[in-house]
Amino acid sequence: MKIILSRKGFDSAAGRYPSPLLIEENQLISFPIPENDMDTGITYKDLDFNENFTYANIMNDLGINDFENKYVHLDPDLNQSTIRNRDNDWRGIFGQCNSSQSHLSNQNVGKGDLFLFFGWFREVKRINNRYTYIKGTDKHIIWGYLQVGEIQSISRQAKYEKWKNMHPHYYCRNRDKNTAYISADKLSFDNLKPGYGCLKYNKPLVLTCDGQEKRSLWKLPSYFHPKFNTKMTFHEKIAAKNENPIWKLNSDHCTLQTVGRGQEFVITGNKKVEEWAQDLILNN
Repeated sequence: MKIILSRKGFDSAAGRYPSPLLIEENQLISFPIPENDMDTGITYKDLDFNENFTYANIMNDLGINDFENKYVHLDPDLNQSTIRNRDNDWRGIFGQCNSSQSHLSNQNVGKGDLFLFFGWFREVKRINNRYTYIKGTDKHIIWGYLQVGEIQSISRQAKYEKWKNMHPHYYCRNRDKNTAYISADKLSFDNLKPGYGCLKYNKPLVLTCDGQEKRSLWKLPSYFHPKFNTKMTFHEKIAAKNENPIWKLNSDHCTLQTVGRGQEFVITGNKKVEEWAQDLILNN
């Protein structure tokens, strides 16, 4: 099983704000990026957080203005309750295209492999009845997962099942190498749990080192280090050309200075990483 760490949600380029970690509720809300170039049929006010709040309501509280009527690229789509009146056959889908899809294809990502989606989050509390960011709490956090059950190359002309058609990669098909990763019905390592989903916040989901202003500096179990035959795409070298360390091995963990480029980091070569990923899902 390959483990793929996939960067998804608002970032400094797309959206330009962190997604909220509702610290009092232990809940992560990954804001999907805006779709600036096309109509996806879904706006931020169409996305439900709960019965009382849409994503647009929370964004307005946080000072993220003028997004209410923007079209949204809801991908990966992992939470059935985010959109009302889903088809009964609905399952989680992640779409990819262009060079990022070429990377996944070149790494032979296939059925049974496991995506862990991470993003940029900042702690949020209710202050004076409004959601409010807490400064200095930015970090990368794993917020969702999808185990691949099927990979579908999306044709511009073909007809697909109704439940797929609202996903942005099916709804807007003018994308090079347009591909859907459709979730397994159940996890291969626990057939009582769905093959996709969002995770409840817990400390082990945090990738960023404690006390770091730089959210791209991660603290990981020692066995992630290349010394243990673990291979992570975009992070194959121990040090950069300027000799700054990419990986550092400590007695009980390792640190990784992650790169800014690349949406998916494909990890192979170490069974312990697979067990780590499985435990994160089963315990959260």
